[in-house]
Amino acid sequence: MSNAHAQTPATEATGWTGWIAFASVMLMLSGVLSGVEGFLAVINNNWTMWNNNGLPFGSAYGWGWWSMFVGLVVFSIGAALMRGSMFARTVAVFVAASSLISHFVSLNVAPLWSITLITIDLLVIWAVIVHGKEMKEI
Repeated sequence: MSNAHAQTPATEATGWTGWIAFASVMLMLSGVLSGVEGFLAVINNNWTMWNNNGLPFGSAYGWGWWSMFVGLVVFSIGAALMRGSMFARTVAVFVAASSLISHFVSLNVAPLWSITLITIDLLVIWAVIVHGKEMKEI
């Protein structure tokens, strides 16, 4: 007697799931830092590293609100990624890619910070794409 439903082999969790935890923590940390940076820009744009001279467009106040919104979204996706959600994995790649592009645009404002975050964004994208499915098994 054969089973009518085909069994799909389970993906075995490996030691590489640490990269997903890394990606998740980095997204949550990035979200918090982005939110704090945005909050500081909203309450007093003189406290930020950048002012209207270095911004690609808009005002420091507008960028502050945008940074707080992005920080909340990035933190939420990082928390969902820790659970291994397929939706979170998909959105995490797009969020990290958007962050990468955003920091590329702001290279003239804060070069060392931008290069650091671009590197982290690349590691997050790699970890989620290559090892994302393994986190679901834990």
